[in-house]
Amino acid sequence: MFKFVRSSSSLLLLHFLFLTRIGTSEADDIAVYWGQNANEGNLTETCAAGKYTFVIIAFVSDFGNGQIPKLDLAGHCDLSSSSSSGCALIASEIKYCQKQGIKVILSIGGGYGNYSLASSKDAQNLSDYLWNNFLGGGNSSSSSSSSSQSRPFGDAVLDGIDFDIEKSTPYLKDLASYLKSHSTARQNVYLTAAPQCPFPDSSLGDALDTGLFDYVWVQFYNNPPCDYTEANANGFMNSWNQWAGSLKRAKIFLGLPASQEASFSGYVPADLLISEVFPVVWKSPNYGGVMLWSRYYDKESGYSTAIGNSSVCTEQNPPKCRSTDNGFMEHVGYMSTVSFKVYEGENLGILCCEMICRNNCSCDAYALVNEVNKTGCQIWGKGSSLIVDSGAIGKPIYVVQHKGNTSIPEGNRNTSIPSSETNRQQKHKVNRWWIWLIIGIGAALAIPLICYSCFALWRKYKAQVDRKMKQKKILKEIGGNAMLAMVYGKSKRNKKHGKTSNEVEIFSFQSIVAATNNFSVVNKLGEGGFGPVYKAWKLWNEGRALELIDLALNESSIQNKVVRSIHIGLLCVQDQATDRPSMFDVVSFLSNETIQLAQPKQPAFFINEVVEEPELNYSRQEYHSLNRVTISAMNGR
Repeated sequence: MFKFVRSSSSLLLLHFLFLTRIGTSEADDIAVYWGQNANEGNLTETCAAGKYTFVIIAFVSDFGNGQIPKLDLAGHCDLSSSSSSGCALIASEIKYCQKQGIKVILSIGGGYGNYSLASSKDAQNLSDYLWNNFLGGGNSSSSSSSSSQSRPFGDAVLDGIDFDIEKSTPYLKDLASYLKSHSTARQNVYLTAAPQCPFPDSSLGDALDTGLFDYVWVQFYNNPPCDYTEANANGFMNSWNQWAGSLKRAKIFLGLPASQEASFSGYVPADLLISEVFPVVWKSPNYGGVMLWSRYYDKESGYSTAIGNSSVCTEQNPPKCRSTDNGFMEHVGYMSTVSFKVYEGENLGILCCEMICRNNCSCDAYALVNEVNKTGCQIWGKGSSLIVDSGAIGKPIYVVQHKGNTSIPEGNRNTSIPSSETNRQQKHKVNRWWIWLIIGIGAALAIPLICYSCFALWRKYKAQVDRKMKQKKILKEIGGNAMLAMVYGKSKRNKKHGKTSNEVEIFSFQSIVAATNNFSVVNKLGEGGFGPVYKAWKLWNEGRALELIDLALNESSIQNKVVRSIHIGLLCVQDQATDRPSMFDVVSFLSNETIQLAQPKQPAFFINEVVEEPELNYSRQEYHSLNRVTISAMNGR
C-alpha cells in the first residue's frame, strides 16, 4: 500500500503507520453488482479482491404474469438449455465468497427486463420459485437430487434477494412478506432494495414501508435533481436526509457509479467523495456503506480502492499543532530533503494528500507523486527547505503556512543545499540537453510526415476538382441543370449562400457495380413496390415473417416481439390513411402485447397523385431531341 523511500524523520513514518491502522479498522462496507459484463471476471476473482462485503448477482430479468423467471448473466454461464451444468462453476464460486464472509444476493428486475406481478398469488408463486431455486428450499443437501437439478446454481444457497425494480410493479410488498416468511433461526433471508434517489421511490415505496428490508442502497446516479455535484450539494443532502430518516430498521448505502462511463450522471471523484460527501452521510446513524455499479467499472477504475482509504483521507479532529496554521500554500520547486511516499499506485487526489499531511503534526509539505495521473502522495517532515525552481525539476508543492510567518524557509538558486541536491541539479542539466536532442530528432521525423500529408491533401483536392469538371461536362452533354432538375424532381440547397441550385451527384460505373453487388436482383429498388415493404408483405402473406429476423436473435421471446413489430409496421404503411393506426395506437400496441392487432392490408405501392411539371420561360427552354419532341410519363415504382 505504501513504500518507504528515505525519510528525514522516523517519527513521521511511525505516526503515519498509526493513522493507517486506525483507518483500515473503520473501513465502510462496499456492495457491488456483478453479472452484467463478461469482462468483469468471475465471482472468485471478485471476492478474492478483498474489497466487498456484499456481491449482488444481476439479474432475474423476466418474471410474473405466468412467465418462467429468466436469469440473465450476460454470458457468465449458459442457461439456454434445460440443463444447468453451465452454471455449476458459479455454484462453487458462490460458496467461496461466502467462506470469505461475503453475502451473495440475487437481484430481480433491472432496467430492461419484462416483469410485473398480476396479483398477490402471483407474488407468492415468484417467492416460492426463488426460495426453491436459489435460496434454502429444494437444495441438494436437504432435498432429492431430482428437485435440485432445476437449481441454476446447484446446492449453493444464496443469502437473499435484492429488489432492483425500475418500473411500476404492484404487489411488491406481498412479495417481500412471502420471501421474509421463509427465514428461519438457521437461515435469515436477507432482503435488499435499490430505489432511485428521488424520495419516495414510485416503484418501491410501499414495499420499503413494510420495514422488512435489511439493506437499502439508494441510487444517487442518473437522477440529476438529487445526484451529488458541487452545485447541487443541497439537493443531494435533502434527498439523503429524507431516505436516512425514513429507514428505521434498514442500513442505508450510498449508491454510486464506479466510473464516469458507468452512468449518464452522478459520478463523484474519489477525493471529492471523501472530503465533501462522506462527512455528510457519516452523520446518519443507520449509514451502512457504499454500493457501486458495477464490478466491471470498479475493476477498470479502482474506485473501491480509492474510497477504501476514506479514513486516512478525511480530516479527523484537527490536531492542536494545527491551531496556529493558515493552511497550505502552493509553490513550484523542490525540497531540500528526500520525501516519504505513500499509496504510490493509487488515485487518491491532492485533497487526500492534504488530509494525510494535515492529520500528521510532523508533516510540513506535501505533493502528488505523479502529476499526470494524480497518483500517490509525497510528504516531507520538519527541517526540510523549499527551493523555488520553475524549471524542469520544479513541481507543485504545498507548504504549511503558520500565522504571521512561513514554517519552511524558501531558498533560491544560490541557496546552499546538500551536495546530493547539487548533483541532482547537474544531472537535470544534462537531462535537458538530451531533451533538446530528442526534440530535434522528433522534428526531423515529423517534417517528412507533414510534407507527405500536404501532398496527400493536394491530390485529394485535385481529384475533387477533376470530378467536378467531369460532372459539368456530363451535365452539359445531357442538357444542363434545368433538365436534370425536372427529371429528378428535387434540388439541393447551397449550404454556404442559402440559395437553391439544381445539382445531381454523379457516380462512377465501378462504384455503382460495387454498391449493387454487380446489379444483383436482390438489391433492385422498388421491385413490386417499396423494396423492403414489398418483401415484408410477401413473406407475411406466405407465413414466413420469421425469415426477416436475424439468425442471432434465436430466443422465442425476442422473435415474438420482432414479429409483432413487423405486424405493426405493415399496419402503418397501408394504402388508405383511414386504415393506418395513429401514433397513440402504435405506442399502445408496443407497450401492451395483449392488444389484438388487425390483419394488415396491401401496402401503398404507387404514387397516386399526379405531379405537374413547372413550365419554363420560353426564352430559357432548351430542346435536345432530334425531332424537338419530348414525351414524359409518370409510372409507379
